[in-house]
Amino acid sequence: MKLGTFFLVALFVHGPLSPLLPTAFEATLLYYARFYPAWVLALVGTAAASLAEAVNYRLVDWAAESPKVSALKAGKAVRWSIDAFSRAPFWTTAIVIFSPIPDSAVRILAPLSRYPLSKFLAAVAFGRFPRLLLIAGFGVLVDMPTWLLLAGTVAFVVLTVARRLLPAE
Repeated sequence: MKLGTFFLVALFVHGPLSPLLPTAFEATLLYYARFYPAWVLALVGTAAASLAEAVNYRLVDWAAESPKVSALKAGKAVRWSIDAFSRAPFWTTAIVIFSPIPDSAVRILAPLSRYPLSKFLAAVAFGRFPRLLLIAGFGVLVDMPTWLLLAGTVAFVVLTVARRLLPAE
């Protein structure tokens, strides 16, 4: 039951709304590390995230067909970004997904560059599995109190919302 809930949380936080939602999936992963081996969580989390990324890919691909987005795609900066991504799409995706860098750019550039969905998902899994394995492994080794995980999540959400609401300097 708990593993199913973990799958659904992972699916949601990596889904189409993820760039808009301030989430702290790492805290969820650390919490579940109390109940399951790190490799199981990494495997389930990778499967859920890959499914979500397939949906994200299809949505971006669909949106790219609209006239307004097509016009943006023809812009110099977007063309440059697509060309740069296309030089090493697998490794760019895998490294960005593994790192703490926000992954919205590769989510958009992969479909815009016509990088095949199967290869994109392989790169996502290649980057996501070791990331989740490391975080879950840390959670197995270091027992984080639930109150600390909740406080960290709330603090992260508050900081993210405040940062978006406050005017830029």
